[in-house]
Amino acid sequence: MKLRSSIFFKLILFITPLVCLPIAAVGYLATEASVDRVNRLVRQEQMLQLEATAKKINDVFFSCRLDLETLSNLPTLEDFHLARSFRLKAEEDFNRDNLVRIFSKFIARTTYYQSIIFLNAAGLEEIKVTCDGPAKEHFRRNTEDFFRQTSAMNSDGLFYSGILNRPSGNIFFLEMAKPFFTGWREMAGVVLIEVDFDKILEIVKSIKIGRRGYAFMVDQLGQCIAHPHFEPYELKFSDYPDRGLNELALEMETGLTGWKSYNFQGETKVAAFAPVPSMGWSLAVTIPLEEFRKEALAIQTKVIEVVVVALILTVAGLALLSYHLLRPVRRLVNATNRIAGGDLNQEIRVQSSDELGELTESFNRMVVNLSQIQNELVRSEKLISLGRLSAGVAHEIRNPLNAIKGAIVHLKRRRPDDALIIEYTQLVLEEIDRLSNFVTEFLMFSRQTPPKRIPTDLNKLILHTQKVFDMQAQEKEVLFFNRLDTNIPLLDLDPQQMEQILVNLILNALEAVSAGGAITISSSLVTSGMTRNFSSLVRVTVHDNGPGIPEKNLQNIFDPFFSTKETGTGLGLPLSLGIAELHGGTLKASSNVGQGTRFFLELPVELDRPGGDKIEHA
Repeated sequence: MKLRSSIFFKLILFITPLVCLPIAAVGYLATEASVDRVNRLVRQEQMLQLEATAKKINDVFFSCRLDLETLSNLPTLEDFHLARSFRLKAEEDFNRDNLVRIFSKFIARTTYYQSIIFLNAAGLEEIKVTCDGPAKEHFRRNTEDFFRQTSAMNSDGLFYSGILNRPSGNIFFLEMAKPFFTGWREMAGVVLIEVDFDKILEIVKSIKIGRRGYAFMVDQLGQCIAHPHFEPYELKFSDYPDRGLNELALEMETGLTGWKSYNFQGETKVAAFAPVPSMGWSLAVTIPLEEFRKEALAIQTKVIEVVVVALILTVAGLALLSYHLLRPVRRLVNATNRIAGGDLNQEIRVQSSDELGELTESFNRMVVNLSQIQNELVRSEKLISLGRLSAGVAHEIRNPLNAIKGAIVHLKRRRPDDALIIEYTQLVLEEIDRLSNFVTEFLMFSRQTPPKRIPTDLNKLILHTQKVFDMQAQEKEVLFFNRLDTNIPLLDLDPQQMEQILVNLILNALEAVSAGGAITISSSLVTSGMTRNFSSLVRVTVHDNGPGIPEKNLQNIFDPFFSTKETGTGLGLPLSLGIAELHGGTLKASSNVGQGTRFFLELPVELDRPGGDKIEHA
């Protein structure tokens, strides 16, 4: 009893200062730093929402550029032009119907297009499809700016207008156009997409930071084209008396990301801005500086309250904790000693719901986990032995398979005129080849060799592997889209093993998509540091727009011999996972039924090699 009393008072005398003094010091420092912390948090929220929205707007116009490129190079469009040139009415109508369907699909794919129009070299609307369907009226628009400027461009030219207003419904839109050249390099028309700028305005107006924060956007000339309180071009930064607002617009014109304080309508504000590179625009999110201070004062008050309450509760809780601490701790020590002696059948009855109760529950779970780990180790040893045995069995299977195949080939040659023998020998040979391929994959899975690493250009390896499937993709009418980042340095890896991973992923994607589907392969450099030698990752993504993988199957796709295909062995993905792990990387998958499947291959890399600019192939 004296011992307990002595320990109790020692805990009170020594632990109380050790706990209370750090809490008081942390509370003081937290109070001093609250203003800066709140500012960083709000700025971080502001910048994250800003960059996400800027990317969303940029994606709209980037996709529009890709659509214009695709439409202006359609073979159907050239066929339509030739049919009109030679006055082949039937072919002209046929190609016109095809183009209307294609334009309609492009419009149905996005909500940002008002219409897609093809104008001939004279400026007459030949084909026009709007959100409501094909237009019945066609106008001559050869005097409009977009047509005159686009007609004077070469095949690589791209025109986009300022923000226009359709007075009939006070609808804002933007024109993006690209010239159409025939195979003889003759300018034969213009493809025009009218982008619904009202949808862009809705995106900008939807940004809310704090109570009174909002967003606005300027074009490449520093003109305000999107604002929750003004229509496009209504707010003139150059005419505003405060120079800070004009300086903000000038900094936004540079296409950089940054922060700027300024005065607007008698109030000091802070704005974060980020570029929309596809259009040369810049998006800004602004918030009154007063909101920063209010949030900081509120945090400051809460910190003081928490520190005071924590000090009181610490003193009271420590007294109770120290009194009840010894008995459960002693039980834990005794049980630990028995476990150290090899007795894993230990379970301590939980008598409290406090931290000691949680510690007791954790101890019980630990004992159960130790028992399970012991059993798993035993099973792992059995699996290793089974793997060695399986490799030997696979070798023993391959040798008689070769002998059987040789005998069948000999029989087939000796009896070339016997139809029955030809039929059944061919069937046997096919099954022997299938079994031999299975044995080969099984051997590769059971004895994965260490990678023979050499400096390798991963992007070139991706393109090389993709070429193997070009013919198969053409037969199935599947399109490959590449998004390859040339900032990726040379990687030390085994190109043959890495090609095996890419072959498995691309082959699975080809088998998953239906005719007319698409497979997107992208590579990117993922970093979270600012120094050149910071460890980074290269991420390769293979995305198909197939039916997707059900959730019940997704968690099993890397298990050996698991396959949903009739001819699959179920070893491709496990083998690929093993190769990725041998390279120090990972291979993961995500899928949504009806939306396709993504495989992510991540490989480690050091940022000590020069890169290039980001490129895109389609």
